[in-house]
Amino acid sequence: MSAAAESLLAGEADRWRAMTEHPFVLATADGILPEAAFDRWLLEDHVFVVEFRRFLAGVLTLAPDEPSRDVLAGGITALTPELGLFRAELERRGLDRDGHTPSAGCLAYTSFMMASLHDGYEVASAVLYGVEKAYLDAWTTVRTRAREAGSRYREFIDNWSAPPFATYVDDLGALLGDGEPSAAQRLAFGRVVVFEQRFWDALV
Repeated sequence: MSAAAESLLAGEADRWRAMTEHPFVLATADGILPEAAFDRWLLEDHVFVVEFRRFLAGVLTLAPDEPSRDVLAGGITALTPELGLFRAELERRGLDRDGHTPSAGCLAYTSFMMASLHDGYEVASAVLYGVEKAYLDAWTTVRTRAREAGSRYREFIDNWSAPPFATYVDDLGALLGDGEPSAAQRLAFGRVVVFEQRFWDALV
């Protein structure tokens, strides 16, 4: 983990722990999450991932060098099967993704991500790292606590807690460098934590 990434996480340690141990996360791990709550998450997170792909493409255009673009391009490529996973599960459950109206919280979160692009690569890359690291840590919590290897959420657990994703998140952290994060990066990273908590608050 780069010094900048480590410093950002340390600055949000308490709120980060609360986020990764959110009731939605723990209920998913313990197999007690109501199906209706998971349905809401599928619909909302599908919207989020669609917008996240646009955001990630924007970060790619801001990247300062080819090594950075290589990492970011790999992330964009991985989103195609991820969206396929969402869409297959939505179809299996008979949920109408095209007719779904996103919540205000979801729209606020995605708007914040897109707006961060106007603050430049330094800030947008901190937002990107925060989003992906939040999912890695939250779903790693689910994997660790899950009582059964045959969890009905196994595909989603594997998507965000498997070693390849962890390596990708580490690579994103490395892009932040070894210097001290700027005040703007700290502010943006903290807002990611707030938006993540509010996103899950609306589901339970």
